[in-house]
Amino acid sequence: MGKIKLSRENEVALRTTLSKYQVAKFNAMNENLLIRNGVAYVSTNELHGVLLTRSRDDAKGIIRRYRNILRNFLIDADDLDQYDQSDDAGYVLPVGLYILLEQLAQDRPKRALDYRASIALLAYLVAGHPQLVMASLIQDKNLASAEQAVMTQLKKKYSRCQLSGRGFGSGKEKHIHHIEPRATAPALAAAEQNLLVVAGEVHDSYHDWITQSKGLVVSRASLRNFCRLNGYSLDWDVQRTKHA
Repeated sequence: MGKIKLSRENEVALRTTLSKYQVAKFNAMNENLLIRNGVAYVSTNELHGVLLTRSRDDAKGIIRRYRNILRNFLIDADDLDQYDQSDDAGYVLPVGLYILLEQLAQDRPKRALDYRASIALLAYLVAGHPQLVMASLIQDKNLASAEQAVMTQLKKKYSRCQLSGRGFGSGKEKHIHHIEPRATAPALAAAEQNLLVVAGEVHDSYHDWITQSKGLVVSRASLRNFCRLNGYSLDWDVQRTKHA
């Protein structure tokens, strides 16, 4: 790859195989980028450009298949006071898309160049908003790295699910659950006291319960109720004496 060249208009050209149609979808996403308190949120209805799919439904299919990667970066539309969205709409933090696109580049090497071009365009669009700075994206990436390190350490530390108490046998998935969600408590994303090592089926069961129950959101309180309903341990809940 050659050196980066700056034009007289202070522009840098990005060589890519993306089509004009795909770039147009990026522009449409940019028009619908949501900014709240200096943070950018991308609608899940506008990811067909970023994820290089033919349709919105195809993009949502990727979101579902890679939900373990994106779980901590997804935010309900209601949490951002966006009530005019479709039933399955939501938002995702750009750093989550960066991580997802890098994973897609590894899983689909024939399209790796396109996925990494998508990363560059996404970073460009986010940085282009006057109320945002690239430092916020870098901060998110650093937080994600620190979070991943703590998660890896905790998975090695625990041999039993912290909720059910059952051991992790061969083939059993270990998931990490944030007691206080990353989207609402980003400062606790990498805090060990805010993370639980749980069995994959228990974790999925909790999120399915949230999805199927009207008015419930991922929170300390809903996890506490889920544990009580299923007879799971509450030893993780340092606030449990206040809610006994």
